[in-house]
Amino acid sequence: MHRERAVAVNGSRVLAGGRWLRAIGNQSIEAGNLIWTDGRCVYGNSAEGGETAPAAAGRERQIPIFLDDGTHCLYRGNKLRTGAKGDTHYLMANRGGEAVFSNNYDALDVSLNAAGEVMELLGEAYRRENGTVGYSFHDYGGSIGSKFGIYFDNGIHERYGIRDWYAAPEDIAHLPLLQEGARLAGAAALRQLAKDAPSGRPEEKTVLQLEQCEIIGGWQESEQDYCLFLRGIGRTIYMSGNHLSCSGAPGYCWAADEKTFDFLSVVYELEMAVTPSGISILRGKYTSGRVISITGISVEEDDVKKGFIDVIDSIDLPLPDGFRLAMQWREKKQKESSSRDPNAYRYTLRTPGNEEICELDGYEPGDRLLACKTRPGMWLVSHKGELYRCGKGGKKNIEFGSTCRNARLRPMRNIRKWMKGET
Repeated sequence: MHRERAVAVNGSRVLAGGRWLRAIGNQSIEAGNLIWTDGRCVYGNSAEGGETAPAAAGRERQIPIFLDDGTHCLYRGNKLRTGAKGDTHYLMANRGGEAVFSNNYDALDVSLNAAGEVMELLGEAYRRENGTVGYSFHDYGGSIGSKFGIYFDNGIHERYGIRDWYAAPEDIAHLPLLQEGARLAGAAALRQLAKDAPSGRPEEKTVLQLEQCEIIGGWQESEQDYCLFLRGIGRTIYMSGNHLSCSGAPGYCWAADEKTFDFLSVVYELEMAVTPSGISILRGKYTSGRVISITGISVEEDDVKKGFIDVIDSIDLPLPDGFRLAMQWREKKQKESSSRDPNAYRYTLRTPGNEEICELDGYEPGDRLLACKTRPGMWLVSHKGELYRCGKGGKKNIEFGSTCRNARLRPMRNIRKWMKGET
């Protein structure tokens, strides 16, 4: 017998571990539940965040906590108890009686799945760029006169990265996903440009100069159980002017008569969530103006138009072990404004059975958020390295003077070995 997570339920059939299994007995099973199986049949489900049968009322589970200074701790009975201090690691995850560590500072998540496989989620990135951008000016004299324009050096190229831009494409595990996220960001930039750019000019040109996407957060247990957060950036440039023309290919320059040349640059950023169901666009922001940043993609000038858009009305964001975060728009009068409203969305943490745990203040999509049931009506929650004891819709911060490096919150067997630093 071993445990798996139910990914989907269809009548008496349960999808878990990549296979459809037959549920027997009279216990209700829902997607997200931890279930016990022999590989053919499902025999029941354990409580959310649990490794064994549901805990008896009033008795707290024992949850290992790993601090950034290498200290092994144990959460039990509403208290955080200190154990041995060992080697420092970037992240820790546990399952059953085992714990695994990651020392990879490029890792956004580490997990130990039911098959005993260790998985790391890295901050992968993809970029498709139409050359380096700069200004161009040349006085030809005579009847041609002065020309002003924008050059796009080096032609179109693609780059791949994990923290930097020197990875090979075969090293990027989520490349198709990143390419799609980059395409969506580029399309958003083009739509905004169509709204802001002048119209009806006889000589004009639009160049999609940059499409980029990176993984900024999330978690992954398997190919069927994950939630990733992406940041996509698109940049497009509009140009117009008398005698607008291109020269100097493949490193080319679009230029027009100096006094008639006009341009507009739009940079658009998308925040996206990715689950097995697909990509969901959460929020967007853009800058639009007659300014080009040669060394980067940001536009800082005060006269630039800025917009922040709340795209989605509501969505359930999956969390490890079947928990979820309900992200719901607070019904403002308008979804677009000139500044980001930190209170535009309500974030509610819920159990796999849809019971409300608490509301979260200060959450941003991509933050590391974990939860585990400690006893009936009580949960331990970790948000951005802080620990909270939650129950009856409220939460209380647990002061411990350090940062929690857990990538999962789960009860653990072999607690003695853990507290001695032997696990």
